[in-house]
Amino acid sequence: MINKEKLFTQIQNIINANPVIVLGSGASISYNISSMWDLALELKSFFTANPYSNEESQDCINKFIDNLNAGLGLEEALLKIKVTMEVELKIVELVWNKIIKQDKEIYEKVKQGEEINLVSLFNHIIYGRDSAILNIVSTNYDKIAEYAASQTDAFLNTGFSHNLRGVFFTDLNPKLYAKLKPYTGCINIWKVHGSLDWFYRNEDIFCFPNTYDIPLGCTPCIITPGTNKYEKTQNEPHRSLLSIVDNIFNEASGFLCIGYGFNDSHVHPKLINHSKKKRVPILIVTKKATDSIKDSVMKQCGNYIIIEDDNHNGTNFWISNEPDALNIPNEIYWTTEGLCKII
Repeated sequence: MINKEKLFTQIQNIINANPVIVLGSGASISYNISSMWDLALELKSFFTANPYSNEESQDCINKFIDNLNAGLGLEEALLKIKVTMEVELKIVELVWNKIIKQDKEIYEKVKQGEEINLVSLFNHIIYGRDSAILNIVSTNYDKIAEYAASQTDAFLNTGFSHNLRGVFFTDLNPKLYAKLKPYTGCINIWKVHGSLDWFYRNEDIFCFPNTYDIPLGCTPCIITPGTNKYEKTQNEPHRSLLSIVDNIFNEASGFLCIGYGFNDSHVHPKLINHSKKKRVPILIVTKKATDSIKDSVMKQCGNYIIIEDDNHNGTNFWISNEPDALNIPNEIYWTTEGLCKII
């Protein structure tokens, strides 16, 4: 059985080697960003109160609500049906409007000086290294990671120009940004499902920072759950972003996954394959190890550490090649703040 001191040294080594950080919805829950279940209830409430006259649209809504009533989660409920375009656009609008209000509350706190909990982690990895490049892959729409990056001395790159009407660069060279002065390093945030401040206008894609209403003639550039999710990843900017992420995963020294449940089949397979092939370490910080984590990581990978809640105000550490978890009672390490206590 591995001891606490040796385990913490392993965790410190993974993070000091500048791993790729993967952020999932669990990284945002502490900031009251809606979970998938919250969004499911929001959609169910709206569609129940606002039936469609179009028979095809109403039929898919009926099936969607039936799926939710049967206990399926939002992703599962939508994957079992094919929604019409008008339903899909309404889902995008409802999800965007729900999360933008929550995101605005976070930004207001940031303006008042509140520090995002990711800042200490980002600073620790980049500290003192002018040429350091920290890559963050996020499946979230919210801008918590961007707020945190903006509270460091690093240059923030999301793939869009920093104009008040930002445009997406398809020929990105992130290494250029790391040399800009007076910044210390560069934080790349690759948001594979889109962002609250990205919008389609016809065939063009723009970034309008800190916009709290959908601009006239625009559609939010976010990929919501459902059967169309994987089709949308073939459109820009998602196609280019996924290509960049694939390359980043293939070159990673390690992976730090925070609140990521390994439920996106177009995101984590490259991560898993690289870890298996090169024995690259995977460090997972989560409230609870999902079945997908158990199937994708614990059953397939030979170099991992999983930090999770033990449900008794303590922490369980699952380590590859160890049959039993190392339990540390009365200490919470499965949050971002808890992880920072280790490093």
